[in-house]
Amino acid sequence: MSMDVRHLSNVEAVAALSLVAQSWMSTRGREVYVVYHGARTLAEESYSKSPSWAREVPTDTDEAADFARHMLIALGDANDDEVVVWTREAVEEVTKAHAQVFDPICLSIGGAILIGAILAARVKKIGPVEFYEGVPENLANVIKAGASIPGIR
Repeated sequence: MSMDVRHLSNVEAVAALSLVAQSWMSTRGREVYVVYHGARTLAEESYSKSPSWAREVPTDTDEAADFARHMLIALGDANDDEVVVWTREAVEEVTKAHAQVFDPICLSIGGAILIGAILAARVKKIGPVEFYEGVPENLANVIKAGASIPGIR
């Protein structure tokens, strides 16, 4: 494999191996079942003695990440071209930068709040409507209280 996976963080290594497994299952589901069931049947005793990260939901422990890196190297050097492609794409996916995306509604609400704050600080009267001139003294307390609401962040 032309790609070096040793630089992957623990989270990236485990995530990349998980993506390869997902690609394998979605493309060759029956093969996955046969291989998994056959391996469990032949090695039931050793499987039950395996660490929890190998039997349960993948975690990003050092041991699991080292295993994931070794597997990614082995899969990247496989004779199966499709597996090599899955591995390369998985490593690229976990290492590429992901931008934070804000939907237009969130941006509109944030913009309206910002405009309202600017108007509150600068304008006393718009047409027949009068505003409190300047920033209210307890605004910091209101913002802190709003930020402490569970689920808001």
